Amino acid sequence: MDVSGFPGFDLAASAAADLRSRIGELTRQAAGGERATSYAGLGADALQAMDLRAELNRRQVVSRGIDLGGNIADATQLVLKQLISTGTDITSRATALVGLSAVDVQSIADTAKGALQEVVSLLGEQYGGAALFGGDDLGNSPVVDPGQIEDTGLYKGIKAQVQSLGGGNAQAVLDATMTLAKSDDPAITPFSEHASAAAQGQVADSRRSVPIGEGVSIAVGLYANRNAAATSSGATTGSWSRDLIRGLSILANLGPDQAAQGADFTTLVKGAVAALQSGVDGVTDEAAILGGVQQRLDSAKTRNQDISDQVELQLGNLENVDMAETITRLQSTQTQLQASYKCLAMLGEISLVNFLN
Repeated sequence: MDVSGFPGFDLAASAAADLRSRIGELTRQAAGGERATSYAGLGADALQAMDLRAELNRRQVVSRGIDLGGNIADATQLVLKQLISTGTDITSRATALVGLSAVDVQSIADTAKGALQEVVSLLGEQYGGAALFGGDDLGNSPVVDPGQIEDTGLYKGIKAQVQSLGGGNAQAVLDATMTLAKSDDPAITPFSEHASAAAQGQVADSRRSVPIGEGVSIAVGLYANRNAAATSSGATTGSWSRDLIRGLSILANLGPDQAAQGADFTTLVKGAVAALQSGVDGVTDEAAILGGVQQRLDSAKTRNQDISDQVELQLGNLENVDMAETITRLQSTQTQLQASYKCLAMLGEISLVNFLN
């Protein structure tokens, strides 16, 4: 031993300092479960950890998109369900119109007017502040307010046509209402300027979509004035929403004068029923197709979650410590430190006299 400088004491003190540092790091790991506070502390595993973290973040973004798409689809399905219910109810009532009294006709007309306002209201529904049927114009309503529908050129034009019923002109009346319902003329249509321009192909109007994977999106948004995925057939405007509005507008303007027109009245009512039925069929078709979209979203969510779980597990293996092993190492190091302190205490008692003796 080199007595003059007590190097043994210095070495023991240095060893104790190293042990204290190791205990500090092990205590941090045991408390937080992380191997290091930065990627630099992961050494050779740092690059892989960064790649996995980026993948996990991307998966989380996709997960939020899928959840949003599912919520939008759920909200839209509720609206479509109500549209089907309203349309089916009025169709049933209108089918029984022929042969009823003038009082019954007026009652059904009043019911149809209320249903028309309801349909317009449903087409303007929003979710999270965005229009469900707005296409890519999410911030604005694609249709007039329910209370304004009777002020539109469409409604007024259909009213005038219904009031002109008589003398064998029922089919001409129906044809005129079809033309009105198809119109995108701002002075006629109840739909917004953007929706009308999009229907004519004047502006782009992509359906609202959400990402479900790398470079893959799925459309969940619908349109207020045209079909998104459904196909309308028969005596139709080509749009289930326009068919519903047309049929309800015809029924809403019926009264005793029209009921007295015999065959013309029957033809007109049958035309209104056909329009409503086409509308209901279109909504049902749209709902069924959207149901398929919901299934795809559910599958994508499950697949994305499975991959996220796997990535998180791999990342955890790189970034996190084995807690049981860490605690064992901590206890062992604490024991070594206690032994080191005893050694230092003993060395501290050494003097030149004790050494010489």
